[in-house]
Amino acid sequence: MNEEPVTGATVSLVGGANAAVTDAKGQFSLSAPEGAQTLVVRAIGYKRRQVPVGPEQASIAIRLDQDIFNLEAVVVTGQATSIEQRNLPQAVTVVNAQELQRAPASTIESALQGKIPGAQIEGNSGAPGGGAQISLRGVSTINGGVDPLLVVDGIVISNRAIGNNMNAISLAAAGGNASNQDNPVNRIADLNPADVENVEMLKGAAAAAIYGSQASNGVIVITTRRGSAGAPRFHITQRFGEFRVSNFMTSRVFKDSAEAVTVYTDSTLVGQLCNLPNKACPNYDNIGLLWDRHPLSTETDASISGGTDQTRYFVSGLVKRDGGIAPNTGYDKQSVRANLDQVLSSRWGLQLNSQVIHSFSQRGISNNDNSGMASEHQSLLFSATGGLDYYQQQNDIYSPPELQFEPNDGQPGTVVLGKASNLNLNLLVSGVHTLTTSSGTQATTSLGVQYVDQNFNFTNIVGRNLPPGQQNVDKATSININQDEQPQRDVGLFAQEEVLLMDQRANVTLGIRADRSSVNGDPNKYFFYPKAAVAYRLTDLGGNSANELKLRVALGQTGNPPVFGNKYVNSATATIGGLFGTFVPVLAGDPGIRPERQTELEGGVDGTLLNGRLQASVTLYNRSISDLLLVQTLAPSMGQGQRVFNGGKLRNRGIEIGAGYSIAQRPDLSWIVHSTFSENRSLVVELPVPAFLTGGFGTALGAYEIQQGKSATQIVGQEGVVGDGEPRFRMSFSSDLDYHRVSLGMTWDWKHGGDVINLTDLLFDLFGNSSDYNTGGKQRANAFLGGKTQPYVQDASYLKLRELSLSYRLPARVTSQLFGSRVTDARLSLSGRNVLRFTKFHGNDPEVSNFGNQAIARNIDVAPFPPSRSMFVSVDFDF
Repeated sequence: MNEEPVTGATVSLVGGANAAVTDAKGQFSLSAPEGAQTLVVRAIGYKRRQVPVGPEQASIAIRLDQDIFNLEAVVVTGQATSIEQRNLPQAVTVVNAQELQRAPASTIESALQGKIPGAQIEGNSGAPGGGAQISLRGVSTINGGVDPLLVVDGIVISNRAIGNNMNAISLAAAGGNASNQDNPVNRIADLNPADVENVEMLKGAAAAAIYGSQASNGVIVITTRRGSAGAPRFHITQRFGEFRVSNFMTSRVFKDSAEAVTVYTDSTLVGQLCNLPNKACPNYDNIGLLWDRHPLSTETDASISGGTDQTRYFVSGLVKRDGGIAPNTGYDKQSVRANLDQVLSSRWGLQLNSQVIHSFSQRGISNNDNSGMASEHQSLLFSATGGLDYYQQQNDIYSPPELQFEPNDGQPGTVVLGKASNLNLNLLVSGVHTLTTSSGTQATTSLGVQYVDQNFNFTNIVGRNLPPGQQNVDKATSININQDEQPQRDVGLFAQEEVLLMDQRANVTLGIRADRSSVNGDPNKYFFYPKAAVAYRLTDLGGNSANELKLRVALGQTGNPPVFGNKYVNSATATIGGLFGTFVPVLAGDPGIRPERQTELEGGVDGTLLNGRLQASVTLYNRSISDLLLVQTLAPSMGQGQRVFNGGKLRNRGIEIGAGYSIAQRPDLSWIVHSTFSENRSLVVELPVPAFLTGGFGTALGAYEIQQGKSATQIVGQEGVVGDGEPRFRMSFSSDLDYHRVSLGMTWDWKHGGDVINLTDLLFDLFGNSSDYNTGGKQRANAFLGGKTQPYVQDASYLKLRELSLSYRLPARVTSQLFGSRVTDARLSLSGRNVLRFTKFHGNDPEVSNFGNQAIARNIDVAPFPPSRSMFVSVDFDF
C-alpha cells in the first residue's frame, strides 16, 4: 500500500527460463526473445502478478499488491519440495517475521504463543532463559518423546532439555516422585528470533509424514533470513527495558497475637514478636523482597545483507542480557549467524548456513524443594544438504555448608559439576523432477535419503561434605560420579509425487517414508509411513477472482521412536569399596521394541471471501496412536520388576479455526485482525495393562491416571476423578494497525479450562500462612485433611495480553537531520510482553510445570519461579 521499491522480487518470462532479481531500487534487467511476452513477478509478502510486454517495449513499471494473508507463501510439503499455501492440501500454519517480532521475546516459543491454532505453548515457569513446551493437537504419547521435530534450514537439530541436577541440593526427587524437577531449558530457546524469516508448523501426520518416525509430535520448520541482491543493507536494533514480577502468592497477615498463637503455639515467642500497639504483629514480606529485582535489560541486534545475482549473504550478531526478578538470576545470550547463497552455474548452486550461540542462564532455585531449543517445461534438480548441530552445556552449582538446610543430611556443603554435549550429524540427498505439460498440469516427483547420527553424552559429579570456604569437588569427603551416553543412528528413505492439475485448481499428493533406527528392536528393519492428500479450489466465486474456497482432505502416518534404553537392559555395573559388581536392574528392555505409530485423518475448508478481505480456515482431525510405549509389571519369579513393551491405543479428536480480516487497506491506513480457535479431546481407547498413575505425588495430592475409556489427561484424587489438564478450548485475537507512520500491534491469548494441581497453595494452607486463610484457606486445608483432593485441583483458565507494541517511523527529513543521509529508515518503539493477565487461579501463574516438558503430567505447581512482565524501548535503524 505504498510506493516503495520491492527488493528481491523475481521477474521471469512465461514459458521461458530467463529470470532476474530486482535490486535495492526495485529495478531489473531481463533479456527476452522478439515479439510480445508476458512477465511473471513474485516477491515474498506480495501477490504474484502477470503483465504483458509489447514487442517494442523497452521498460515497464509494475505495481505489486501485498499478500496480507500469505496465501502465495511457499510452504514445505516434503523433504525437498514446497508449494504455495493456496494449493496446500493439509493444515499448515505459517508465522512470518513480522508476527514473530511484534514485541521483544526472550525465546521463539514465547513469540509463537497465541498465533497457531491447535498449538498449546506454555512456559514451565517464569525463570529467565525460557523453558516451554509446544504440544500440537493434544497428547500423542504416554512414555515416549514429547517434543516436536525441530528443523532449521533443512537441518534436524536437537531440542533436548538437560537438567542441571539441582535435585542434589533441593532433594526434590526424594519426596514421593523420582522424576526430574530441575526446571531445565530446551535448546530452541537459544535461537535468535530476529534471524527467523518464518516458522511453519506441521501439526498433523498428513503434513509431517514425510519426516517419518521422528514426527509423531509434529514438525517445526524454521527458515532463517537470507540476503538479496543489491548494495549492502545494515539493520541495527537497540533495546532497553526491564522485567517486573507480575504475580506471586502472598502470606497471611495476623491481626494480633491471639490469632498468631492458633498457628504458632509458642505463646511466649509470639508475645515477643507481636509487640506492636494492641498486640499487633509485624509483617515481614520476605516473599515480596525475594522477587523485587528489576535490573536494566538490554538487547543489541545487528545485521548486514546484500550481494549480487550470483552471491548473496546475510550476517547477524546478537548480544542480549535479561535481568532476573530474583537476586543472582538472569539470562545472557550472544550469537552470530552467517548465511551465504552462491550460484555456481546455471545448473548448480550452493547454500551455507552457520550459527554460533553462547548462553548463560542463572535460574535460581525454585520448584519443588524437599530440603527446607524456476523451471522450464521439464527439469531435474539434485540437492545435498549436510549439517552439524553441536552444543555443550555446563552446570556449576555450589551450596555452602553454612546454609540453614545443608547439615540436615549429615553432609554440609554440596557442589554439583555437570557437563553435557550433543552432536547431530545430518545428511540429506534428494532429487526432484518437475514436468509441466502444455495443458498446465505440473507433476513434481521427489526421491531422497536422509541420515541422522546423534550422540548425547552427560557427565555429572556431586560432592558432599565440604570444608568451609572450599568449592572444589575434590575437597568433598563424599563424591558421586555418573555418566550417561546415548548414541542413535537413523536412516530414512522417502518418495513423493505431487500433481497440480486443472489449471492448478486441484492438488493430489502421494508419499511414503521408510525409517530404520538403532533404538528399534531390529535396527535393520524399515518402518513405513505413507501419506495421501487431495485439495480442490473453487475459484472466481461471485465472478471475482479474489474470492475462492478450497476443499481438502489428507491422511498420513508418523512415528515416535522408542526411548534410548527401551531395547536393552541398562548397564547395572557398579563399584563398591573399589571392587566391580553387577546387579539386575528393576526395568527390563524389549528386544522387539518398535516405534509408536500415529495415523491421522484431517479434512477442512479454506476460504478467501469479501473480495479478498476475509480469509478463514477450518480443520477437523482424528488422530489415533497405536503401539504405545508402556510399562508392564512382571511376576516376581522373572527376577525383574517391570518391562517396556508396545501396546494400547490413544485417540485425539479436535477442531482448529483460523480467520483474518482486513478492515482497511489504504495507502495511509492498514488494519488487519486475526483470530484462532482450537479444541481437542483425548481418549484412551485400548490399554492392555491395569490403570496406572503417570505423574504427580500420589492420589492424595492429585495425580494423572491412564485408564481405558477415559481422558488421557484426567486428574484423580482420593475421591476419584477431580479434574482434567486438557483445556476446554483456546482462542486468540491479534490486531495490526498502521496509520501513516504509527503502528499499533497486540495479541490476546485465552485458555478456557484445564486444571492445575496447586501444591503451593496446599503448603501455604497447611502451615496456616495463606493470605486468605480465614476466608478460604482453612476450609481448603480441612477438606484436604478430611480426604478431599478437589480443593487443590484448580481451574487454570486465563486471558493474557501477550504482546503490545506501539512504534513510530520517523519522517525521512527528520531521520536525515538527526542521523545523517546514510540512515534510510529509523523507528522508535515501546513494547511489552505479558502486559495484562486475568485469571481466577490461586497460584503464581496458570502456566506451570513442575516436572518440565511432559507428555501428560504438566500442570503441577510446586513453588515455581513466578512470572514476569517486560517493557522495552527500542530504536531501529536501516542504512
